[in-house]
Amino acid sequence: MVSADDFRRLAAVRRLGLVSLLLAVACLLGTAGALMLLPYAGPAGQAIVGGTGLAVAGAAFAFGRMISLRRPGVRRVGFVTVGLAAASAVLFALLAVARPEAAGYFVAWLVVHLAYAGFALHRLVRWPTGEIADEPPVALGIFISYRRDDSRETVGRLHDALSRGFDPARIFLDVAGQVPGEDYRTVIGRALDAVEVVLVVIGPRWLDITDAQGRRRLDDPEDMVRIEVESALQRGKQVIPVLVQGATMPADEALPAALAPLAFRIASPLRPDPDFRTDLQRLVDALRAHAEGHKD
Repeated sequence: MVSADDFRRLAAVRRLGLVSLLLAVACLLGTAGALMLLPYAGPAGQAIVGGTGLAVAGAAFAFGRMISLRRPGVRRVGFVTVGLAAASAVLFALLAVARPEAAGYFVAWLVVHLAYAGFALHRLVRWPTGEIADEPPVALGIFISYRRDDSRETVGRLHDALSRGFDPARIFLDVAGQVPGEDYRTVIGRALDAVEVVLVVIGPRWLDITDAQGRRRLDDPEDMVRIEVESALQRGKQVIPVLVQGATMPADEALPAALAPLAFRIASPLRPDPDFRTDLQRLVDALRAHAEGHKD
């Protein structure tokens, strides 16, 4: 579930993407107009004007598309686009001086480029951490184990965030629903074999939630969450408890014997807003560090 602050930040980033796409189109038109006003500039002058216009248009288009597609490295492309827009503004200022009869046209485009550069730079400086990954996605297999009745909304936000910093194809969530008719134990085992890290999301009801007969689900050897955690521990996976909604780590004696080792794993808290973003970034950093160590 997206919070109000998240929604505002995402809306601001989307506006920047739209403005960048509009600038790309405007640059092509503006460059064509400038070349028409400089019929005697010579090949070198026309190449400078045309090349600068095309560079700004290409960078702005790439930046806008990367925002819409949530591509990694988008912030760096944004700073390049701002730099090119500022350079183009300087060029239009020089053209306004060189061709005073067309100064109004060149000054107008100078203002457009400076306005965009200022707007984009403001957004880039205030870039929402964690909303769009600013580093290449990490090749790390991640399995998310959780109970729907316990932490569905938080897991949705967690999954969306991880998908922007890691390869989405290697993030496993609700694996039992992927192959209808197949034994879910086989599906879980196959997914666990393909990952390096297992996130066990623990909410307030994770330990004590019961079935229709009033029995604690974790005490059932066929419980899906128990199978996920138990299988991960048996396979020697890096198991990270993720505590959400104020949950605390269960004591080892409160867990079935097969799950008792989970109680001694260092947990990563994921608190509600306004701390959610900070905790999420800490978890992402830990996962990236694990990926680097695993790669070595």
